[in-house]
This record gives sequence, C-alpha cells and structure tokens, in this order.
Amino acid sequence: MVTRPGPVSAFKRERAAFVFDLEMQARVLRANPRAGENVAESLYELVSSVYRLKDASVAMAATARGNAYVQAKPYGFYSHNVPLMCNDIIASLVHWADILVNTDGRRTNGIVIDSIEGMLVSLGF
Repeated sequence: MVTRPGPVSAFKRERAAFVFDLEMQARVLRANPRAGENVAESLYELVSSVYRLKDASVAMAATARGNAYVQAKPYGFYSHNVPLMCNDIIASLVHWADILVNTDGRRTNGIVIDSIEGMLVSLGF
C-alpha cells in the first residue's frame, strides 16, 4: 500500500506507530515479568513518539481543515484536545516507567500492564 503524503496520513501513521509500540510493551511485560527495566526504557523512548503525534495533530488541524477526517470531530479537537491528551499520555508513560524501575515488580507489573491496556482501549483519537 502506498502511503499518501499529507497531514492526515502523517497523523494516522504516527498514531498507528504509537499504539503498536505501546501495545508491544504491554505484551513484552506480560510475557516476561523480569523485563521491567527494558520496558521502562522503552516507555521513556515512547515519549518522543507522543511528541511527534502531538505535532502531527496540530499540523493536521492547521492544514487539513476541510478534510472529512478532521471535520468528523468537533472544532478544535485536533488542535486543542489531542495535544492535551498527549500531555496526559506523556505523564502516564513516565509514571509507569518510574513504577517499573523503582519497585520489585511482583505486584506492580500487572498494574502497569492493565493501565497500558486500559489506555489503548480508551484512546479518543
């Protein structure tokens, strides 16, 4: 499939990449509970992916206002709401990474996995 250049396609690619990477970290942690430090490092690295997603959202809102994908949501959703959601996602990623690094992992890994999976289900964009 040929990817189309444009702000909507860029946003969709960034979103898909972020969701895939976050889902993969939950799978890795579920499969190997001792991988907490590696997953924590990956969660820190995902912060840059969220910043790219945020930038793509703002760019899409500014340059593709007439696109049906953008118009399907209320005005200001991609220029205001998604960046705010991205800020919350960044805070969650850092918090989960901190939990994985600073605890023994016996009880907390499951909490982090459930939190990641809950976020993936409830992403509103």
